[in-house]
Amino acid sequence: MKIFTWSPLALALSAALPASADILITEYVEGSSNNKAIELTNTGSGDASLDNLSLRLAFNGATIFGNTIALSGTLAVGESYVVANSSATADVTGVSQQTTGSLSFSGNDVVALVDENDNVLDSLGQLGNSSNYGKDVTLRRLDGSTGRTDASSAFDASVEWQSFAQNTFGGLGCSGVDACDGGGGGGGTFSCEGETLTPTYAIQGSGDRSPLVPDGSFEAEGTYYVEGVVTAVTESLYKGFWLQDANGDGDNATSDGLFIFTGDAPQGIEPGMQVCVAGTVKEFFNLTQLDASSKQWEVIDTVGELPVTDLVVEDGETLDVALERHEGMKVRLTQESELVVTRNFGFDYDAFRNNMVLSHEAPNFKPTQLYIAGSDEAATLAAANDANQLFVESDRKAPNGVVPYFPGLDADQGYIRIGDTVTNLEGVIGYSFSDYRLVVTNELVASDFVRDEDRTAAPEAFEDTNLKVASFNVLNYFTSASAIGGDLNVTCDDQADADASRGCNRGTKDAAEFELQRAKIVNALTAMDADIIGLMEIENNGFGENGALANLVNELNAQFADEATHYTYVIPAEADLTEGAFLGGDAIQVALIYRPAKVSLQGDATVVRMPEQHISGENPDGETRQLDKFQRDSLLQTFAVKDQSLSIAVSHFKSKGSGCYEDWVAGEFDDDPTDLQGRCNEFRVSAAETLGKALADIGGDIIALGDFNAYGQEDPMRVMTDYDANTAERKIVTAAGTSIAGETLDETAREVGDGFGYINLASYKLGDEAFSYTFDGELGSLDHAVGNASVLEKVAGVEDWHINSVESTLFEYSGRFTGDLVKSTNPYSSSDHDPVIVSLYYPDKPQKFKLRFKNKSIFWVQPTVNGYVDKDRPWLRWKTNRKYTQKSDFLKDLGVSYGDTVELGYRLWGIIDIPCGEVALEKNTRAVFKRFQCKIK
Repeated sequence: MKIFTWSPLALALSAALPASADILITEYVEGSSNNKAIELTNTGSGDASLDNLSLRLAFNGATIFGNTIALSGTLAVGESYVVANSSATADVTGVSQQTTGSLSFSGNDVVALVDENDNVLDSLGQLGNSSNYGKDVTLRRLDGSTGRTDASSAFDASVEWQSFAQNTFGGLGCSGVDACDGGGGGGGTFSCEGETLTPTYAIQGSGDRSPLVPDGSFEAEGTYYVEGVVTAVTESLYKGFWLQDANGDGDNATSDGLFIFTGDAPQGIEPGMQVCVAGTVKEFFNLTQLDASSKQWEVIDTVGELPVTDLVVEDGETLDVALERHEGMKVRLTQESELVVTRNFGFDYDAFRNNMVLSHEAPNFKPTQLYIAGSDEAATLAAANDANQLFVESDRKAPNGVVPYFPGLDADQGYIRIGDTVTNLEGVIGYSFSDYRLVVTNELVASDFVRDEDRTAAPEAFEDTNLKVASFNVLNYFTSASAIGGDLNVTCDDQADADASRGCNRGTKDAAEFELQRAKIVNALTAMDADIIGLMEIENNGFGENGALANLVNELNAQFADEATHYTYVIPAEADLTEGAFLGGDAIQVALIYRPAKVSLQGDATVVRMPEQHISGENPDGETRQLDKFQRDSLLQTFAVKDQSLSIAVSHFKSKGSGCYEDWVAGEFDDDPTDLQGRCNEFRVSAAETLGKALADIGGDIIALGDFNAYGQEDPMRVMTDYDANTAERKIVTAAGTSIAGETLDETAREVGDGFGYINLASYKLGDEAFSYTFDGELGSLDHAVGNASVLEKVAGVEDWHINSVESTLFEYSGRFTGDLVKSTNPYSSSDHDPVIVSLYYPDKPQKFKLRFKNKSIFWVQPTVNGYVDKDRPWLRWKTNRKYTQKSDFLKDLGVSYGDTVELGYRLWGIIDIPCGEVALEKNTRAVFKRFQCKIK
């Protein structure tokens, strides 16, 4: 047994203590399973008795001690005494003087040495504090330490203790920070000396798997010894450290880095250390790693951190391939990396933590936004998107409202938008939950997010626009909570229901959050400055002054001083409303607001009843379920615009989130259907067909807008636009078991006919890659405005105003998952959908006039305008008429047009002027010559 010599200072201090105080705790082992041990050492100048002393334990933040382990015997000067759990490994029990099943503690429990009078002679941990100070670690007392007699004081192990890896037993049996000669063994005595080293790049190889792991297996045989420089230490998402060969092999196809799995936070390991480690090479869910959970490693030297590698995606390779080449390495993103944000920072349900997703060159697009659902092209793009994702992570889970690597996050200045190129980001490349992940090791500033398209204060103003029509989903604008004071919606039982956390109110129940929501929505609507607006997700609590619709319109009107710019809302006939007050039977409704100074109503609004589904079916597992599904009614109103008619239909089709009959019987009720259209697709097809038929007999201009919950090339939108039933390889069908207002629509699925021929206005003006929404890292449009041929002629421009889809949801009004993050009343993140804005030009009605000269005399005369005679037709015979219009060359040559005041007259026989007088040319004007006189009529 090695004897440790204490310093003169320690001996002087110990001489002043009672004999029992010469005994201190000098080693603490909190290993895996039952590997628990406490080492005591006599630091005095004479023998010391253990009689009447005990080890006391306090568990999980307790303020008093629980277990007691009595001690006995005598310790000679400098001698150590080990107490161990009786079920510990032989490396521990073999050097122990006392074993007991009562010695069991974890990293947050207090361990104390106590005398017969309950005086604490030494201790680790703090009574009443359950924080981990010594989890999965071995602690050895530093030279010169003295007993810690106040177990209720704050405890910091780093002050008087040196930390070693879990299951390090080599110091048991002798005091001091060094391992014992012939002591307990374990991690403290590990060495790579004399072993054959395998480079990291040889373990990684040039493929997706390590060449050392046989096909059909997930680990290689034997133990491999690897040496490299530590680039990062992680203890949460990945538990271990990251090792990189200092020189590499110069081959871009092989990674120079490797993840070392330790099972916990490795103690004593820091970036820049040169470490040799032994373990098993494994493919852990496709992450190549060295399993060193047995804690066999040694720190050889501290050489400083390695230069970081710039990540570049080579021509012709996918992002996944580039990341595999760098798996385990520390990399940096530069502008040349061309990695852009494709999903903003938010919750990831796979990893169950907040993170952000990057893609190469451009954000990913929803396959069914660009290609017909079920097509080979859509499937190919889905696979390409899957290979074009890099998840950006922090090691530890982020607190609510915090982006750990971007402390400057701010709603007005330090924001992140989808499409931003991320630069200067550093981290190590791992793989988990079926995706590559970059665990960040540095922090960014706002300028590290380089953007081509920044926020705009207002939508684009198109020339020659005199009417704007918009669609806006207002993200559950509810007023029925007690804190806000609005009427109850149609689904509410009572006020308690509206105030319940999962009651009939889908919006906020907090007054401050509502004020923020309203301010953001109103500021967005004010900047849009549209004349007709279709709204979705506003509470269905009536059209009275205490409803959500009135609440929003009143606040919106307060922003416009000129009453000519104020809005009002469309109210359907009472007979068309549920209970005479509500639009349909859902908690939310669609609505139309408009400016009476710009347009007027033509007739009553029409409520377009949408299909319901009531049918039972059996799924592939033989389970039978009754499916009762509903959709929100649509609202149709015709407006008069400069003596022309414009009909607006606003809709909000069934969402993709909940399953319908077709999903149940296909076994896809809880999963995304294979055709990528989401659940209830056929039910939305039935809604699209119903809407199209409702518009079929309407004349004039038509725009159908709203949240169709279908991307651009999905079945419902094709039904509304250009679907050709005769040439389609894949037929579009309706939902089964549907009815409208109690009348059967389709008992079974039915093929639809040709589409209704409307033009998707955003796609027409902006191209197929128009988008208004983002989901799971893919952009697309759920919000559409489709129009007929006549309205297309009047379209001056279309904009999906990107104030929401590309922004962070952290800045939305809800504070549920955003902690102390400061919000803003700006319009960005006012909803989760972008508004769609259609700018139209309605020309004034053509201004026409007719000018007639009427000769009721028996003479030939010459009509004159402003004293001029029509040289092409100078004479007007007796008892004949002549007509001029704004198109007549004679008047054009004179520069005469509608509304001009002209002097009319006649020349009798071409020599005698007979004046008629002045007149403004509006509508019909007649100059009658009779009895040598002229009168204007």
